[in-house]
Amino acid sequence: MSMPLSVPDFETLPNSEDVVQISQWLREAGLSSLELSNAHGTRLRISVGDYESAPAHTAPLSDAPAFAHPEKAPSTDIPVKAPYFGNVLLCNPVTKKEFAPEGSSVKAEDTVAMLQIGELTVPITAPQNGTVAHFVAKEGDLIGYGQTVLTLLPA
Repeated sequence: MSMPLSVPDFETLPNSEDVVQISQWLREAGLSSLELSNAHGTRLRISVGDYESAPAHTAPLSDAPAFAHPEKAPSTDIPVKAPYFGNVLLCNPVTKKEFAPEGSSVKAEDTVAMLQIGELTVPITAPQNGTVAHFVAKEGDLIGYGQTVLTLLPA
């Protein structure tokens, strides 16, 4: 299990790999920039531009999408995607009870997991009624905006 992502105190800046990952998440989310600031007035701004004109010899960040399985037939499972980026919480941090175990029935807008960024938690909700089929992400995984956390079988 990986450590939860902590909110930077800006004593040090993120390393280059973190900046590349944040930039990729921004691009995937259709956002052009992210700005963070602290009480001391320190600011970190990451902007992404249009990379269509990149030279042909530029290598992509990865050879294939993280969860692509082209050999599999299309599925009727409904993906439940992350509304933000952060560390996955499959259990309630207070009660330690699992939000939605595999095989459980959920209703539209039920909380099925959470994302944690430092002290901030963001709910991940079911888009429709269904049964939890499979978890793609594990407890503590750092995931990006729009990544599939779990799948539902439609009700």
